[in-house]
Amino acid sequence: MAALMNPDGAHASATGESAATCPTSGPDLCPEDGLGAQVRRLVAGHERRLVVDGPWLCIVSTGTSRGASRQLAPHGWKLHLSARADDLPRLLELALPVVLAHDCDAKLARDIEVLREMNAGVRGPALVGKAVTVYPRHPERVSALGTDLAQRLAGLLGPRVLSDRRIRPDAPVYYRYGPLRADGDDASALVMTGPGGESFPGRAGPRYRQPPWASDPFQPAATATAAAPVSATTRLIGGRHRLTVGIVRSPHGDVYRALDTETGSRVIVKQARAHVGEDAAGVDARGRLRHEHAVLAALSGLDGVPRIHDHLRHGDDEYLVTTDCGPHDLRRDVLAHGPYAPDATTPSRNLAALARRLLRVLDGVHARGVVMCDLKPSNVVLDEHGVAHLVDFGIGALHGERPAGATPGYSMPVLRADRAPQPADDLYALGATLYFALTGMDPVVVDRDRDVNRERTLQCLDAVLPDAAHHWARALVAGMLDPDPVRRTACADRLRGPVTTAFAARAARRLPRITGDLLEDLIAHTVANCAEAAAGLPEPPHEGSGGPGHGLTLYDGAAGLGLELLHHRDRPGVSDAVAELARRTAEHPALPALSAALYTGRTGVDLFLERAAAATGSPAVVPAPGRRPYDTTGDQIGGASGVGTGLLALARQAYATGRVEEGEARIAAAGECVRALLRGECEQEPAEPQRSAADSAAAFTLGFAHGRAGVVHFLSAYHRRTGDPDAGAAARRGLAELTTHTPRLLTLAARPEAHRRYGSWCRGLAGIGALLIEEGAYAQDPFTTELGVRCAWASRRLAPRMSPVSQCCGLAGVGELLLDAAAATGDAPLHTAAEDVAGLILARSGGTGRRPVFADNTLTASSAGWASGSAGVLSFLRRLRDRGGPRLWSEGPPGTRSTGGKGGR
Repeated sequence: MAALMNPDGAHASATGESAATCPTSGPDLCPEDGLGAQVRRLVAGHERRLVVDGPWLCIVSTGTSRGASRQLAPHGWKLHLSARADDLPRLLELALPVVLAHDCDAKLARDIEVLREMNAGVRGPALVGKAVTVYPRHPERVSALGTDLAQRLAGLLGPRVLSDRRIRPDAPVYYRYGPLRADGDDASALVMTGPGGESFPGRAGPRYRQPPWASDPFQPAATATAAAPVSATTRLIGGRHRLTVGIVRSPHGDVYRALDTETGSRVIVKQARAHVGEDAAGVDARGRLRHEHAVLAALSGLDGVPRIHDHLRHGDDEYLVTTDCGPHDLRRDVLAHGPYAPDATTPSRNLAALARRLLRVLDGVHARGVVMCDLKPSNVVLDEHGVAHLVDFGIGALHGERPAGATPGYSMPVLRADRAPQPADDLYALGATLYFALTGMDPVVVDRDRDVNRERTLQCLDAVLPDAAHHWARALVAGMLDPDPVRRTACADRLRGPVTTAFAARAARRLPRITGDLLEDLIAHTVANCAEAAAGLPEPPHEGSGGPGHGLTLYDGAAGLGLELLHHRDRPGVSDAVAELARRTAEHPALPALSAALYTGRTGVDLFLERAAAATGSPAVVPAPGRRPYDTTGDQIGGASGVGTGLLALARQAYATGRVEEGEARIAAAGECVRALLRGECEQEPAEPQRSAADSAAAFTLGFAHGRAGVVHFLSAYHRRTGDPDAGAAARRGLAELTTHTPRLLTLAARPEAHRRYGSWCRGLAGIGALLIEEGAYAQDPFTTELGVRCAWASRRLAPRMSPVSQCCGLAGVGELLLDAAAATGDAPLHTAAEDVAGLILARSGGTGRRPVFADNTLTASSAGWASGSAGVLSFLRRLRDRGGPRLWSEGPPGTRSTGGKGGR
């Protein structure tokens, strides 16, 4: 199939279903009524217990009936039973006796509403249709089990399971080869290893895949090659529309470009899958497609909206064929070419021209009795001349009637269930869309109060456009986002005039000024929130989210949160919270199975446990010193460089507590990581900068998390500790590559279309600059230091267009680099720039100015993890208060030590 793209222009990827069977231990949490009561009745007398595991109700074996082993193989064949939400009780009544007769474990959606969310794709696209998962304990009887289930369930309906094959066309029984259990960090869900050592991805994807060593139990003659699906783009829809390329992949149905073979015209084909996204009234994706057909029929002939070519059924699905309005949508256009400018001379990049065009199309839509209800950047399509069109009227209101649905930050703030949609609702979404065009960011949505979100969104806009000459653009967006529909309508009237004079001048909203008192309040509030969040980590196996690491890791779990809280243990209750967090972490059953990774595995957890033991007296779990990297990369996140970096930190910890022999063993283990890197045993991409400023990969191969900067950081640190000449030579070669390529990265980052990730820690200049400043300080090399400082200023310039506030991909990582640069140079403006970044973080947040709610990398919720949540923001705020100091688990180079404040270990 041609590559299907998500709205950000990156390849879409399906989130695989939880790989593991349900836990075999943990409290019985099954509800006593509803599905719980039904399942209890059906499993009575079958040596089974019921456990709730996140969205699942699990049926777990308690005995060894028929001599079957209670331990499943790591991977094998499993079955999925699909059902419409309201039909789940009937399916269970028919299917569970068969499952139990074949001595299988199973898991099912814990209630009907959960299944409704799963079938709508809300809980992940790969969960659509997977009402029940069956784990056969007898591989040789999979065929008989599936055949029995298909015969019993014939005639029932349910969404198609895209990752699986169907046993027979009239029954909702599907199968695929995949992981049957997950170990530790869920690594088995990512890669399965065959009998000959061959690897195969285990995650469920958007189409059926079969490993080469497996023989299809329902099609014995089929081979892995024969199992490969026919490309979707070779199909004809309706006998005439040849699919040419995918645009969007969605659980509800995919969208394609196509060629009408009869007329030669280019069209868009929009698919609606059967029984997917059914609401309480029974309206599924096909019902919404029919509604869109009716809306477009009402808009027939209107300039700026698609025209209908065909509406047809193909198999169980339905397709709507419309005119192709253009090659790009506004979201992709901004990400590829940079934001629109208020004063651009090119009409296709001019904000006023875009705003007037969209308003003109909306006026025509409203005149036909339609409210779009889903105006957003991905639904604004630009033709080859840059002229905008509106597409996707699937939840549009026709004379007040519409299906449910709204988009956070765009239509959701104003659409109300208790009244019919109004034209002024679309004006709010127009303002949010223009905000995106100017900034490349979606509106702030983390707070429950829409007025707080609106005010923070406008603060972010003013940070991007601070010049007085741009006051009219700021006023236009503010007017369209006004909570009062009357004032929004008045703003639209002004837009129809000369925009530069129709909007009154006003001063830009200033970012919060970061005073010492404010900083203390922010830190105290965030420490309290993080300490409270620590009570829920790590996640118990029987109620966890199923994410990698069970909330144990440094990247987003207990280790990263705990390491930061150790800096604040003088605050009330924090020391006890950390000690308790360390105890639960040390006793967690998944701990022994974690990989060796620093950020996503055991090494980072060991570092937390040892530091917590030294500071609070909590138990420490001593790791085996020779543990090797789990994955085959050389990177910091999951590979050899990160493991080695963590081992050096563990060695320092051992020396500090008098365990010299243990420290030496850890240095030796770090040396094994060095030798693995030098022998070429770890995969490393060539250190080449991206050729496009708009590329979302940014400086991936040169960055700190996955690229050259992280490798150099470890090799150099090891060389300083041991004097190893080979490590030192390799570090110098890597540093030379970085200093050669970084000037080009700086040039790319300065371009208007530069992707925000050029400023990030993980794959951008914030991580590279930190390494350059570190190396410059140790070598007393002004050139390298100055190059790192240039990275800091470049990241600061990108900061107003960076949505996340986090360490890994966002503003906290930028702020940390600015603090490094300020400490290394003594340049006060760099520290002021770091304060400005703190102001930007507050502008991206919910809550109040002194009690903020920091959004994690979803931008819609808050979490406490270090890399993508509040603990990482707290690390930055602490160092900002202390005017420097070492990073969380780094010694820090000379010159980055704390110059004041209360922090430090």
